[in-house]
Formats: sequence, structure tokens, C-alpha cells
Amino acid sequence: MRLYVTGGTGLVGSNIIRLARERGNEIIASQYGPEPEWQVDYELDPLDLADHDAIRASIRRYKPDVVIHCAAILDQLFMFANRELCWSLMVDGTRAIAEACRDIGARLVFVSSDWVFDGRVDLVDESSPPNPVNFYGVMKAASERDLGALDGLNYGVGRLAGVYGLNYAAPSLARMENGLGFDFSVYVIYRLAAGLPAEVWTGPKVNDVAHPTLASDCADMLLRLAQHDGNGLFHCFGSEAINRIDLAHQIATAFEADPALIMPTRTDEAVLDEMRHIGIPYRTRMSTEHTAKALGRRAFNVKEGLAAFRKEWDEFWN
Repeated sequence: MRLYVTGGTGLVGSNIIRLARERGNEIIASQYGPEPEWQVDYELDPLDLADHDAIRASIRRYKPDVVIHCAAILDQLFMFANRELCWSLMVDGTRAIAEACRDIGARLVFVSSDWVFDGRVDLVDESSPPNPVNFYGVMKAASERDLGALDGLNYGVGRLAGVYGLNYAAPSLARMENGLGFDFSVYVIYRLAAGLPAEVWTGPKVNDVAHPTLASDCADMLLRLAQHDGNGLFHCFGSEAINRIDLAHQIATAFEADPALIMPTRTDEAVLDEMRHIGIPYRTRMSTEHTAKALGRRAFNVKEGLAAFRKEWDEFWN
């Protein structure tokens, strides 16, 4: 399979490339911003997602069998302050990728998010209507809608949630700070592994419950989706929801760390003020049954994911 990956130096993209290379696939990765931190054995194509003509030209030139579109802006404050630019990158850019895929008969796997939901419903599934509370979620929901409306497109939307793991292209980009979202696991892991206290925000305006997802595990789910023949929405994230404090304690167990290092802490007031205009889903609990049946497996639960990550961590750093 010839696979074209956007966002190849990101957490999800680097894991997709690593797994796809192990399986003998040919890789082309678009590259914008940070470069890989060591020499790679796949082709890099510098590409600005705001240049929609360049997107179409690149995909038509390489003629991949599948495009997995991982590239995204994650900085909530930047998105809030630069809506036109971000819409051009994340919505119009996705549409340009989709149109190019349709033109050459390639399958598109678009990486979306659990943040298309507001976190106010006890349990949602792939058929539940989205109701995003921030601009990031709005853009993901808009792209999902665009893909479904594009006649002749072979596509799957793989939603992810709370992704953690090793960045195999640029380890220095690993998130090592606390946050309001559910991507705080890497911060906790790095702190505990160093024997340092790990504050976990539990006060206002946090994503308190979600589905933690190991990057290498969702990479497998997305590659399965790439070879699936059905269109539509798929929940490719971890199969178990958990709250922030319980997850931090599960991390401590997996890494044989002192649980006393975990410090439940009220959300930082400066962050609350900075993010006052930006909504954060509080609880996102979602069914993965439809996707598990369609793709032939369920993603890891919390303990399985952390056990697999502990093995990856030890192999990487030792």
C-alpha cells in the first residue's frame, strides 16, 4: 500500500508511519513546521495546508492508495484568535485533500476528535449528533460533514480522544505540561518517571472524563480503517472512559511510581482567565462497539494501553 500521511511529525502521525513501515507499506509524509529529529526512511514533501492548490498537486503527483490526514492545529488560543486562517487550514484544507483523493480514487481517513461533542450526554455513539463547544470542535464537525456530502469520495472518519504515547519522529515535541484537555497523560508519565510530583487539575473547566488512547493503538485502528471498505464515522479511541485522577493513579501503577506524587489541584486561575472564552467538554463517554465490529477489534482499555505503553517506554529509553 502506498500511504500518504499528513502531520507525520506529530504524535499520531509518527506512530502511524512507524507501524505502517513495519508492515511494509510505502510512505509519503507531508511536512510543515518541525522536521523529524533524525534521518527517516520515507519520503517527505514540504506542504502548507493553507495552499490548497499545492495540496491537490501533491496528492495527484504521488497517487497514494490511502491518505491519512492527521495534521491539525491544537492550540486553542491560537485558533480562537485566528479563525479565518485556521478554517482555511483545517476545513478548506481538508476539503482540498478530499477532492484530490476523489480525483485519483484514493481512500481518505480523516482524523477527528471526541470534541465534536459537548460532554453533556451520558453516552454517545457514532450516530449521535455533534454539538461542539469550541472552535476546534466546530472545525472537526464541519469537516466530518463536508466529507459525508462529497459525492464519490471513499472515506472514513476516525475520531480520537485523549491521545498519549511516544512521538517517534520528534520526541522533543512531547507535551510535558498540565492542561485542561485529556491529553495530560504524557505530562503525568514524564513527571512520575522522573520521581517528581504531578499536579492533576480537577477544578473548573477541565475535560474530567474521557477515553485515554495510546498513540500506537489508535495508529493500528486508523490503518485498519484505511483498509476498510465502509464510509462514515468510526470511534478509534480507547475502549474505556475514566476520570482524570483515576487515570493518574493507573499511570502510577503501570510505571511503579509512588501514587503520593499525584496531586489533585484546583485548575490554575491564570489558565482559567486566559481560556475564559473557550469551552471545554466536561465528560466525554462514547461507545466503541460499532467500530470494534467493523474493524475487527476493540482498542485497548486503560490498563491494556498503559501496559503496552510501559513496554514501549522501556524499549525507547533503555
